[in-house]
Amino acid sequence: MSRLFIYDENMTDERAKITVAKMAAISDIVAPEKEYIQYSAQGAVTIMAGCVIAVGENAVFKTAETVLTKANLDQGSDFVHGSDYYIYICDPGTDAQDELYLISLNSSWPDGDAWDDTNTRKIGGFHYGRVRNTDDYGRAVNASGSVRGSGWENNTRVDILPNSVWTTKHRPKCDPSGMVYLGNALWGDIYLSSDDGANGLQSVYGGTPITGTEGLNWYIAGERARRVGKRLPDYMEFTVAADGSPQGLDASNANGHTATTNKARTAVGKIANAISALNICDLVGNVWKWLNELLHDPTAASAAWYDVFGGGYGQAYMYSSTGLRALVGGGYWSDGVRCGSRAVNCNNYPWNVHTGLGVWCVCDSL
Repeated sequence: MSRLFIYDENMTDERAKITVAKMAAISDIVAPEKEYIQYSAQGAVTIMAGCVIAVGENAVFKTAETVLTKANLDQGSDFVHGSDYYIYICDPGTDAQDELYLISLNSSWPDGDAWDDTNTRKIGGFHYGRVRNTDDYGRAVNASGSVRGSGWENNTRVDILPNSVWTTKHRPKCDPSGMVYLGNALWGDIYLSSDDGANGLQSVYGGTPITGTEGLNWYIAGERARRVGKRLPDYMEFTVAADGSPQGLDASNANGHTATTNKARTAVGKIANAISALNICDLVGNVWKWLNELLHDPTAASAAWYDVFGGGYGQAYMYSSTGLRALVGGGYWSDGVRCGSRAVNCNNYPWNVHTGLGVWCVCDSL
């Protein structure tokens, strides 16, 4: 430890001098609001004025209100559907120049030989994909603005997901990539969970939803979610997130992967109508989603111990060998009109490994 600042009115001691390097060393991002970057128009986000941000050891900037669009991309000419983007404030390197803003697919620093971790700082990000059009209260509307009016199911667009915009102060505890804000200090994955290749889970466009095909059950779903800082939702959290997703159809996959002729799961995020008012894909249909709620079905006159977990995990004292159940939500690939934002199945014991049972994750705010 050493003293960084001292009082010396003659400024003969270097420790008495306030320098950019010292300010940068002690500065966090100081902003008028946690959500200092916000969605502002189709294809645009706005950085709030009055933020003080240190970049590296040689620059501290105070922001002006600034609109960022595809023109700020570090490469390419347009945003790509299904992609996570990261917003950087960059120091051009001379005192006469103000900050630059770049939007990048890279999560470390922007593309280009000029940039690295010494002259850039990641300040936020967003996801670009499918958005459901809603009214000011977050209710799904048709093209005329009528709540659930004729044709509301297909009233979607491709855009920056407004509730995916995050900052260093408004974000989930986990990696914010592939997530949206649900309100009440809760974030949810945009896509159903797929295998991340590291015994965890990920939320990515076009992924194959993980199920019992990969050995998933309720316990393993929770373990995999924990490894990436997430958890399973409860039933209420699920229904709130799924609201605005159209009910499934028996004879078509137009509103979700639900047609009764389907034989298996499908890639996530590919059906335009299968999106909720909070911009989450495939919560209705495709695969059932494990929920963090249990119930007990007392179907026998007396209880007993049952060895149902496999070796090394103990036993369950209950009224039948499948008495303990875990809820699953949303429906799966061939459930047709039974699929919906409030659809629930109470018949699956938590150790059940089934090809139709998957997972969708949430995370609390930082």
